[in-house]
Amino acid sequence: MKINRLVNNAIAVHLLLFTFFIAPAQSTDGWYKVFMGKVGNYNAVLHLHKSAKNYSGYLWFSQNQWPMQLYYNEPDKKTDSLQISASSGPLAIVLTGLFSGDSYTGLSELSKDNGTPKKAAFQLKVSNEKTFTPFGYFYAVGSAKLPPQLKNESQFEYASSAIWPIDNNNISQAYKSEIKQQVGIKTPVTEIGKWLSDEKNKQMNGWKKEYSKLSPKEASEMGMSLSAQHEDRVLVMYENEKNITLAHYSYGYSGGAHGSFATTLSSFSKLSGKKLKLADVVNAAGIQILPKILDQVARVQYGVKNTKPLDQNGFLVNKIMPNENFYLTENGLGFIYAPYAIKSFADGEVNLLVPFTVLKSYLQAVVSIK
Repeated sequence: MKINRLVNNAIAVHLLLFTFFIAPAQSTDGWYKVFMGKVGNYNAVLHLHKSAKNYSGYLWFSQNQWPMQLYYNEPDKKTDSLQISASSGPLAIVLTGLFSGDSYTGLSELSKDNGTPKKAAFQLKVSNEKTFTPFGYFYAVGSAKLPPQLKNESQFEYASSAIWPIDNNNISQAYKSEIKQQVGIKTPVTEIGKWLSDEKNKQMNGWKKEYSKLSPKEASEMGMSLSAQHEDRVLVMYENEKNITLAHYSYGYSGGAHGSFATTLSSFSKLSGKKLKLADVVNAAGIQILPKILDQVARVQYGVKNTKPLDQNGFLVNKIMPNENFYLTENGLGFIYAPYAIKSFADGEVNLLVPFTVLKSYLQAVVSIK
């Protein structure tokens, strides 16, 4: 079948898991920068957002266009380097290098299923291309504890950050409106940084006030179950000449076996500032055929070799429907599904990327294929 062959050829190399080391910038302020360069023979783009000691963002390889979300980092006190990790499949890449000015250079190691790593040099430099929209990046972090007399060591960890357009044109206003909606700003603001800080204080004080009403006996019996965590980040996921996709990552924990997390995407036309719907990207016939294509994409990405229904191959659904939680690249249309939507929590978010070569007959004018 032609669709099966196209899907197999176009997305077989999309699954990656990577960890890399870079030295942190000296500034403690929040910033957003785009790095471009080579990782081995692959062209790479890194959308990097810094808030305090946290580095968030997405790494892309132009050859496959799969978004690699940075989800963990920890500064190394001995070497002054920074460890950043992301997960999307059976492959792993490690970049070990030095920061010098606005560039990162070093040696990469690529391995599959814990196999022997393949080494190659890498070099990434801050991009000055006008393709990328200039954003500031603001953040608020904090930690609250209960009064000492309760003798309960539970804590509330809070982190919130967001990009904010530097320009003040009509298109930037559209981005601002979306960002405000994503983080929950319902009143006019002139400075998002102050709002983030005020909201942090409000949340932490509310948590402390609620549990400070407990007696020492009650607090002792509840133990660490009073601990909570809140993380909220608005980032740039991908951008090209025509479109941009913003990602709102949220995580919350308020007791139980694990917290909950999700990534909400917003894709815009940079020419009009319009927030795109799926119907703006593919026509009605394309939307109708997408479930069939997504079935094939899922089978390739998860190594399903048989023809049994998806719900007999580790999926929670028999049929995968397209949603409005999508991103656009030069090469494809991607959909992100929250944990439990189509697979278990242990599988995390499911990211299905449909190559434009499969959708070519159904694409609308907002999409350009190179």
